[in-house]
Amino acid sequence: MKTAQKEKTKKVIYNAKNEMQSYYTYEYNIYEKERKVHYAASGKLLSYFTYDYGKDGKRLKKSKFDASNKLISYATYEYDAKGKRIKKSEYNPENQMESYFVYEYDNNGKKVKTNKFTPDGKLSKYAMYEYNPRGKVAKKTDYDSGGTMTSYTTNNYDGTGKKEKKSLFTPGGALEEYTVYFY
Repeated sequence: MKTAQKEKTKKVIYNAKNEMQSYYTYEYNIYEKERKVHYAASGKLLSYFTYDYGKDGKRLKKSKFDASNKLISYATYEYDAKGKRIKKSEYNPENQMESYFVYEYDNNGKKVKTNKFTPDGKLSKYAMYEYNPRGKVAKKTDYDSGGTMTSYTTNNYDGTGKKEKKSLFTPGGALEEYTVYFY
């Protein structure tokens, strides 16, 4: 169970020129996120997300709505017997599957790979994860289905382990955008 005191309240996304692109705000319930709201840099509402949880506190569904409250998409989640998330399925408003993700873990329970598949089961892309000594994701590297790197993300944390900044880079190392987190 998460507590709002430890969780982010806002994240702001900037491009490589330090121009704010958009931001998100967060509201929490006793389990985790209750609502995430996405705004343009101007403050205009773009979309928002709501979350449904099971009695055990595991996320079961994430729904995305536009500014006029119209459902854009939703995702459902599946877990193994140990409580690890093993699958996320994404759907359009007509209940047609758009894609699904399968998660792989190492023997210590750390997520090491996320595979994204088309509805018919073809791999479309995947991501690999590297961890810092404190067990936090330090780097995520994205690949296309053929194994060519498409981008990578690095995460920076403060002394208490809270994420301060996430930076997205091209395969050649050029900064594309970064996100700053507020608590």
